[in-house]
Amino acid sequence: MSQQSIWTHLVRFEHKGVPTFAQVVNPKADGDLDEQFEVEIATGDPVFNNIKLTGEKATVIRNKLLAPFATVPMVVNTGLNYKDHVQESLFYSAPDLFPNMPYIFYRPATSLAPPYPALLRTYKVQQECLDYEGEMVFQTGSRPLKDISVEEAAKNIVGFTTGCDFSPRPGKILGRMNFIFSKAFDNWTPAGPVLVHPSVVGNPPKLELTTKWNGEVVQHDNTENMIFTVAQILSSMSIGTTVQPGTVVFSGTCGGGTWFKSEGAAGTGIKDGDEIEVEVNGLGKVRAYPCFDK
Repeated sequence: MSQQSIWTHLVRFEHKGVPTFAQVVNPKADGDLDEQFEVEIATGDPVFNNIKLTGEKATVIRNKLLAPFATVPMVVNTGLNYKDHVQESLFYSAPDLFPNMPYIFYRPATSLAPPYPALLRTYKVQQECLDYEGEMVFQTGSRPLKDISVEEAAKNIVGFTTGCDFSPRPGKILGRMNFIFSKAFDNWTPAGPVLVHPSVVGNPPKLELTTKWNGEVVQHDNTENMIFTVAQILSSMSIGTTVQPGTVVFSGTCGGGTWFKSEGAAGTGIKDGDEIEVEVNGLGKVRAYPCFDK
C-alpha cells in the first residue's frame, strides 16, 4: 500500500504516555481543527514512509497537540522569500538585498514548539522588538540529500504544515547579527497542527497565508508568490551539504511584519500576552501568546 493511500492529515500527541502519530478522521478542507476531534492511531513515522493505521480511535484535545514531527535533526529557515518582505527590509539592509539564491540559516530541533502553546516564554533578550513571521513549513523524507536537482527535491518532501517564526529583531540588546541565537531558544517556534500529505495540497502548494495579531490581519499572501519554491529551497540547501532525513524547513514569510510598519524606521513589537495566530489554508492554524519574563 502506498504512503498516499495510508495517511493524508497527521497529528501528534501523547497517547497512553507516548508521543504518537494519528490520522485525523474526516479532516476539514481548510486544515482547521475543532477543540476536540477524532483520530485513528498510527504507528511509524512519515519521514520513513512506514505509517500504519491501527484501527484504534481516540478523541484528541486540540490544545494538547505536539508539533507534527518525530524525527527532526535540524530546523532550517529561509529568509526574504517574498518580494514585499524584501522591499520592506530595504530601510535596514543593502539595496541589492534581493536573493539570487535562497538565504538559508539553521536552528536546533529543540526550538520547535507545539501549535497551541498556552504561553510562549520570552526571555528579556528577545523582548526589545519581537515580531511575527507566518510561514508554510515542510519536512524532508528518509533519504540523506546532497547536491540534488530541483526535480529530485520535489520528490523528497513528505508533508506540509503551518508555523510562526517569532523573530526578535535587531536592537540595542541583540545588535545586528544575533538573529540565529535569538530564534534558537527551546520551545520557541510553534508548528502544526497537522502534517498534510503533498497529494492533498500539491507540490508546490498554492495556499493562502494569513497572520493575525490580536485578531487583526497583519499579513496576507499566497505561497505561490514565494520567490523560491519549496523544491528550489531544498535543492539549494543540499549544495555541498547533506540534508539529513526529517529536516524541518520554514519557507519564508511575506510582508507586513510589525518591525517594518514605521515607514523607513524600526517599529515597535509584540507586547506581553498578545495573541498571534497564523493560518495556511489547507494546513491549519497555530496560535501563541508570548509571555515576557520580568
